[in-house]
Amino acid sequence: MITCFRSIQLLTIKERMDSGHLGGDGRDRGMSEDSFNILLATDIHLGFAERDPIRGNDSFITFKEILDIGLREEVDFILLGGDLFHENKPSRQCLQKCMDILRQYVFGPKPIEFEFLSDPEEIFKTAAVKTVNYEDENLNIGMPIFSIHGNHDDPAGLGQFCSLDLLSTAALVNYFGKIESLKEIHVRPLLFRKGEISLALFGLSAIKDDRLHRLFSESKVTFMRPQEDKESWFNLLVLHQNRVAHGPKNHIPESFLPKFMNLVFWGHEHECLVKEEYNQLQDFYVSQPGSSVATSLVPGEMKQKAVGILRLHKNKVFEIEEVPLKTVRPLIIGNLSVTGLSEDTSEEEISDLIAEEINNLIEMSKNKVTGHPDQPTLPLVRLNIEYELESQMISTTLFGRRFQDLVANPSDILKFKKVLPGKQSKEGILDADALEDAFQNASLNERVESLVEDYFKNSEKPLHLLSERGLSEAVRLFTDKEDKDALEKIVEIQMKKTMDYLKKNSTYIEEGSFDDLKSNTDAFLEQFKCERKEKKKDEEDIAELKKELETPKRHRGARTVQDENEEDDDVNFVPTSAARAKLRGRGRGRGETKTRSPKGKARGGGRVTAPVIELEDDVRIEDVDMDETIPPSPPPGRGGRSVGAKRGRTTQSSIKEALSRQSSLPRSSGTTQRRGYNYEDSD
Repeated sequence: MITCFRSIQLLTIKERMDSGHLGGDGRDRGMSEDSFNILLATDIHLGFAERDPIRGNDSFITFKEILDIGLREEVDFILLGGDLFHENKPSRQCLQKCMDILRQYVFGPKPIEFEFLSDPEEIFKTAAVKTVNYEDENLNIGMPIFSIHGNHDDPAGLGQFCSLDLLSTAALVNYFGKIESLKEIHVRPLLFRKGEISLALFGLSAIKDDRLHRLFSESKVTFMRPQEDKESWFNLLVLHQNRVAHGPKNHIPESFLPKFMNLVFWGHEHECLVKEEYNQLQDFYVSQPGSSVATSLVPGEMKQKAVGILRLHKNKVFEIEEVPLKTVRPLIIGNLSVTGLSEDTSEEEISDLIAEEINNLIEMSKNKVTGHPDQPTLPLVRLNIEYELESQMISTTLFGRRFQDLVANPSDILKFKKVLPGKQSKEGILDADALEDAFQNASLNERVESLVEDYFKNSEKPLHLLSERGLSEAVRLFTDKEDKDALEKIVEIQMKKTMDYLKKNSTYIEEGSFDDLKSNTDAFLEQFKCERKEKKKDEEDIAELKKELETPKRHRGARTVQDENEEDDDVNFVPTSAARAKLRGRGRGRGETKTRSPKGKARGGGRVTAPVIELEDDVRIEDVDMDETIPPSPPPGRGGRSVGAKRGRTTQSSIKEALSRQSSLPRSSGTTQRRGYNYEDSD
């Protein structure tokens, strides 16, 4: 994937003054050249749970605190990373509250100490007011706010407007980074200068992750760079996308972003990771401030909420100061398992057990009370409960009434999760200590296969049949190349070699009782694993895995008619799971068989380019080396579906018989005959 770059021409101060974008004094009002200070905040979600009588005002209280921090720290401007509003169409009450808070902080006599060098007609061409608000002669802006939109407050409807467009027209927010085309994206920076510090601010507002992933992969995302002194600019990118992978294409890998960036400000992710993290491969830093309000009761939201103060200095030197938020409502989450309780345990006893745990969580939440006069002190509490039997559940509504005045969310204080009888929970399967060590010792840029290998090397529950090296390499191939067969194939390869080794030593293993058999097997498995390490057999397995994966997917494990001829006629053909997934047809006329019908009239007619043999479970085998034309079934009648004869057990003899019947059918040039119907081939 190659990211495109283009250069843009700066407007000089004189050109901007002549065009009327700057005042006669060039807006130089005693600039402080020591540092360029920017407050970083994101995912404020104004209006979240606004109908809740207890939590309805939480987002507005914390938003006001964020603006207070900006005022106290005397930042040059505030940069928001999207999702200022929780709803795409916020209520009038929500808009009114937001605008009332903004006007208290945005307007004021404080001088603006930095220059805006970009062409505002180009940057704000989709806005009603095509300039930054602090250059409007009719306004007195003391603390500018710049923002992109997120996935919650994105443009929609007639004209593709969003709530930020309203705030921009009201001169309360400078809205930038709006996507003009979903076929190709051009990201133009906002260029600022404060003394000797030059800042290029790139904004990429939220679009669907899979769509943006595809555009990056197709090199259709272009970042424009200033022509003058390219290396003197501090390049800051703000975007609002999934950072954590929720699927192969449902996130934006950091490797997609241009390497000339100095800092990436990541919105959308709610976990607070303000301090900059270095990406060695891309040679830039990433800051993820996280949300300022908990919109879901999950562990990631339980971390201390904060904002960041970015301080830029000369020569692109910078640091980010983490400023904790003190008005966030306390959130505490716990886990409880009741699977061990007997069926005779009464509902009252279960309720008392759960209530005791809830009281402990409430007591723990007091440690999160900051003493700020505006902080809501009634905590959010969530207890995740694992159960096996329905008798181990209780009514969450009735139970919540016991804590009506003690928690902020009595109606959803409990969350039950059923565990299948006899099935261990994740806590029982995984080595929690080894897992925690693997993640604590890893940076955000750590490769997932390295984490897998570190986990199993340090775990008290090591691998016995597979090797750490082979498994981690399969994970790498799965994540990098999205090859879903990698894990399955490494298991097949190493299991086969393990079984061969055990068979070779079966004489020694099978001696003695059953306990001796198990003990001998474990001993030989450990011996085999040591021999593999000494002889570096893992590398052979990896080479075999890569060779197997280089084979086209439709040929992996699939067996042809020619293979069947080498075996007994009555042996059924059962394709592997990989072959089933690839070769199974869905519905009528689907699959990979290419059929041309005459003038589009006859459904399913024409010449079949790849003969197909139908087997059980609708499996289709392609690329059979035959010249015969398979006559398709006649149409059953107006608008109906043809109902084929009931298929019996497919054997080698039945396949041969079917092929024999095909070859005996009459053929004529230019037509395909089928049960009295002649269809002209559309060549």
